[in-house]
Amino acid sequence: MTTRPRVLLVHGLWAGPSTWWRVGPVLEERGWEVERVTLAGHGGRPLGAVRSVADLADDVVEHHAAGALVVGHSLGAVVALELAARPSYAVGVLLEDPPGPGRTRRSREDAEQRTREDAAARSDPHAAVSELLHGHPTWTRRDARTVVEGRLRSDPELQRFSARHLSWDLPARVAACPVPVGLLAAVGRYSALAEPDRGTLTRSLAHVTEVESGHHVHLDAPERWVAAVDAFGTSLGRGGPPR
Repeated sequence: MTTRPRVLLVHGLWAGPSTWWRVGPVLEERGWEVERVTLAGHGGRPLGAVRSVADLADDVVEHHAAGALVVGHSLGAVVALELAARPSYAVGVLLEDPPGPGRTRRSREDAEQRTREDAAARSDPHAAVSELLHGHPTWTRRDARTVVEGRLRSDPELQRFSARHLSWDLPARVAACPVPVGLLAAVGRYSALAEPDRGTLTRSLAHVTEVESGHHVHLDAPERWVAAVDAFGTSLGRGGPPR
């Protein structure tokens, strides 16, 4: 019996498993077994004693078996690298627009902007959906609702947690990763992957896809996103069956 390839989807900060609504079913149609992570502090789950990316990864290991291609968006990309550091847990890691907080002034400004957006979503969810649609003209209302839903179902402690405990050297983590790493990066002012990290990764990785989109590549350019996952999976010998 042929075993379907598994992919573990890890969402970003203040998001949740519903963020994959466009791409998850398409991967399943193409032969993948899809698992959607709900990180601690998200999706109605309390943050609890989590104080680091390593703690977030420990929680994922408790709920999801090893042996999958791990695809992570934003914070989820850094969690994916942490998961890959666990012996035999991941067969490969695909990073979707990973951030490098603390490395540039822009990173701090982005974190402050996200905090403001989180507060706005909690005070007036309908207005937050309308604001997202205005800023993302290609999105559907469901796209915007999934983003707002992610914020509303996140633990309020995530604001302090992100400010105090989320800091990493992205190129160093990638260089130390024991399994193949691919990069799927947005191109444009809304990408979280700024210099010098962007240049370092695009020069050092064999599998790089850059897409004209916003930070949520899986919502802005879902076909390109699925193609990137398929291509990277194929390079690992984990692609879906012929279509």
